[in-house]
Amino acid sequence: AGCATPARGFAPRARRPPRPSTSRGGRFPRGTRAARGPSAFVAGAFEAEDVFDADVSVAGEDARDAEAGAVSFAAFCATALEMTDADVAKVLDRVPKLKGYDVDRVLAPKVDLLALELGAGARALRAAVKRDPRLLTVSLLRLRATARWVEAECGVGQKSVGAVLCKQPSLAWLGVETTLGPAVAFLRDEIGVPAESLAAVAAKNPSILAMSVSNLREKRDFFVNVFADAPESSGAFSVGPLETANGVFRKNPQMFALSVKNSIVPKLQFFANELGLGASGAALLVTKSPAILHLSLERNIKPTTTFLVTELCLGRERAAKLVMSRPTVLAYSIDQKLRPTVAYLTHSFFPTCDAYDAAMCTTYSLKGRIVPRVRALKSKGLMATAFKDPAFKVTYVMCASDARFCAMAEMEREKYDELVKQAKEDPDAGRIGWLTDGRRDENERNDETSARDKKKRKRRRGGRRAVGVQGVADVRGVDAGGGAGDGGACVA
Repeated sequence: AGCATPARGFAPRARRPPRPSTSRGGRFPRGTRAARGPSAFVAGAFEAEDVFDADVSVAGEDARDAEAGAVSFAAFCATALEMTDADVAKVLDRVPKLKGYDVDRVLAPKVDLLALELGAGARALRAAVKRDPRLLTVSLLRLRATARWVEAECGVGQKSVGAVLCKQPSLAWLGVETTLGPAVAFLRDEIGVPAESLAAVAAKNPSILAMSVSNLREKRDFFVNVFADAPESSGAFSVGPLETANGVFRKNPQMFALSVKNSIVPKLQFFANELGLGASGAALLVTKSPAILHLSLERNIKPTTTFLVTELCLGRERAAKLVMSRPTVLAYSIDQKLRPTVAYLTHSFFPTCDAYDAAMCTTYSLKGRIVPRVRALKSKGLMATAFKDPAFKVTYVMCASDARFCAMAEMEREKYDELVKQAKEDPDAGRIGWLTDGRRDENERNDETSARDKKKRKRRRGGRRAVGVQGVADVRGVDAGGGAGDGGACVA
């Protein structure tokens, strides 16, 4: 007696109490789900649904439950969504009326629907409620109607609809005839986005479905103007600027989620001016790889360009040629992908492979293709041939299909597949060791090894001296504990 009624709803770490066979709200029997036939959505029925809850408070016949200790909104959020007290306070700050909601009758069924039936999960639902608490004020009927619409019109699977609504909660209260329907019609009919791409748009960037048609058309028209200034002699623009723009958005409809002013324009200006492609070259680059506009200008595009121009000494002209040929280079990590691959190739194929050729091959896997093929050539004694035979140029060797390469190297396919497997399992694959084929002087190598050993011994002596100064640390102003720790770290 006096204990609060346990909250219903999705609770990932708590065991549910037994449920009655049917719900008080007139839902279908517990333990069953509504039968879903083929998607047949009626817009009129969608618009007829009440968007937000009407009678949601704990009042009337529920008053006795409240006096007996009904579950509070804060307790429900802590149990079902694993929210902290601070998170709940921020939610109630934005939507105060949620504090008076009937948890068992109103909130728990919505959490069940989104987290379980529609597959959102606790983490996504918690993030959605923190970002926009109005999601919990939308009526259960409206949530179901929106889920049916996303499934029927966008082709999203039932277990993925919950994630879509959590990413863009406003879909639950926007009108299908005024916003959602026209946006989908524009993408499907004017742009020509195929069904599978439309499902990807809804899953990855559902905010696009909430945009007005005028906003979508304005972004498309921006690229129409960009492509209108490009030379028509180029094959990429031969179909005209409008169809070229539509083709770019068909290839990457997620571009609608980018801001023209803050994201697209600065990148086009960088490609045209800093990289030296010019306006037409920047436009051509976008037609070849629209996805590069999703890259960060400060974290990806600029550092990679600097790496190509400065560290690899390609210069702006050759760097621009490389980016135009291999746009995906801009998306690769410099430390984890570009620098190790270029270093390995230039050393393995020295002196015929320069930095430009090596950078062209960074689109291939280091352990999945490059290392196995280098090892295959070495095992067959063909590295010397690669130095003088144009047919064994590094770009040809790496671009060739597996069957073609095996024929070039006169190697059985099973043996090559075994080399690939060994390289993928070898933690040292792709690392550059000492060159032992005469390209590095033996005395120079011994001198460098000796110098490195001397540095290690010096660090060890420094560590031991640091341990011995503990007694006079207060006189010399030395933190003996810190010195000893640093010395120990060096020895280890």
